[in-house]
Amino acid sequence: MTQHHHSLYQAKALRAAWISVVVTIILLALKLTAGLMSGSLAMLSLASESALDLFSVLLSLIAVRVSYMPADDDHQYGHGKFDSLVSLFQCIALLGVSVWIFLEGFGRITSPEHHQVTIDGFVFVVLIVSLLLDSWRSYTLHHTGKEAHSKALQTDAMHFLIDGLSNVIVLGGIAVFYFFHIASADSYAALGVSAFVAFLSIKQGKNAVDTLTDRFNSSAEYIEIKKQLEIIDGVLGTKRLRMRRAGPSLFIECGIEINRVLPFASVQYIIGVCEDTIIHSFTDAEINFYPVPIKTSSESAFETIKLIASEYGVLPHNIELARDHANELTLDLHLEFRPHSSFEEAHTLSSKIEERIHHDLPSIKLIVVHLEEERSDELLHTIEKLDVHSEVETTALESLIKSQFKEVRLVKDIELFRNETNSDLKLTSVVELDRTLSLFAAHEVSTLIENTIRKTYPHINRIVIHVEPEGAS
Repeated sequence: MTQHHHSLYQAKALRAAWISVVVTIILLALKLTAGLMSGSLAMLSLASESALDLFSVLLSLIAVRVSYMPADDDHQYGHGKFDSLVSLFQCIALLGVSVWIFLEGFGRITSPEHHQVTIDGFVFVVLIVSLLLDSWRSYTLHHTGKEAHSKALQTDAMHFLIDGLSNVIVLGGIAVFYFFHIASADSYAALGVSAFVAFLSIKQGKNAVDTLTDRFNSSAEYIEIKKQLEIIDGVLGTKRLRMRRAGPSLFIECGIEINRVLPFASVQYIIGVCEDTIIHSFTDAEINFYPVPIKTSSESAFETIKLIASEYGVLPHNIELARDHANELTLDLHLEFRPHSSFEEAHTLSSKIEERIHHDLPSIKLIVVHLEEERSDELLHTIEKLDVHSEVETTALESLIKSQFKEVRLVKDIELFRNETNSDLKLTSVVELDRTLSLFAAHEVSTLIENTIRKTYPHINRIVIHVEPEGAS
């Protein structure tokens, strides 16, 4: 969830809670006055509910402030569950009040002579005003609490819904008492209120416990998120999608199945698209998506071999597959090991790589591995540029290359260098080739040119030919 949404939801929740505090104080004063004046247990039960509502709303104000606090070292998933904890405490307190009302009402039914009730018009006015205000704020708090994902506000909304319905029950009981002079009607109305309060308290308490224990029941959200992820380009599937609600945030964790041969940058791009897609639909989401590499049916043998070698931290090159006289696949490749690796260590690691290749590509019967050390940048040689003509006749070299390779259009930039550490010679040149050649053919020509020069000038230790299309800048 973005900070903007957090601030917006928190402001709405706080405003609704403060309005509810003011209304609750007014109703508490009216109900308590009417209950004390009339002696009605039903009215006193409503007053006790309002007193508890005031306590609950004050707790909700604290819950809203705390639940929107950002995550810290001690609460790495934020403080959202504090909201549900307050909601559970409110439900327990409300359940306790309902038990007290039930016991008192039962006592009055069994001993009606000890309790005198006097009903007048003021009691009826208080009940009607309470019914209207409770209905209004129950709707307001429920809507705000649902939008801000506040369990505490939703519990308050339930309290005020209970109050509104309790007013109806009490109004009916007092009307029966007033018009038909049935003394126990007031107590029976109080028992009805207590039963209704207990039922809804247990129901809302269960919701709070579900949140605190990370129980997630919204299968519609689960299905929608899974559907949105699996239609994104590059996503092969989802694995272990998990969700939980904590206050204003919906935490979503999921493994995104992605082709394992894709480069890291592509994987990160796909994960980013997944996050943006879900955030667009679920603005309150806190997302943790991680890639799960998957082998696809289109993965080539070369890709598999490169991946296996990379898992062991080894660079492969010169990978070549061929079929022998028995029509069986053979593989030869070069493996580059870290500088200063021991021969025994390199051989042991190479053997493990061969075993993996045999396991993943059982059609390959023979594997031949060339072991070598990766070139290191720890020691950079100093080279000296030489006069080419002192070792090589430039014109003769150009003629040699052009005469033997019809693909060559131009030979240029012939340079000669001496390694000051071991006196080895290195020759470099740029050769322009027929631009219609394939990359494979161009590489073959450059390799043959290097071999030809090496035969003609065996004292040159290293030859590097850079080829480019004719006329390239």
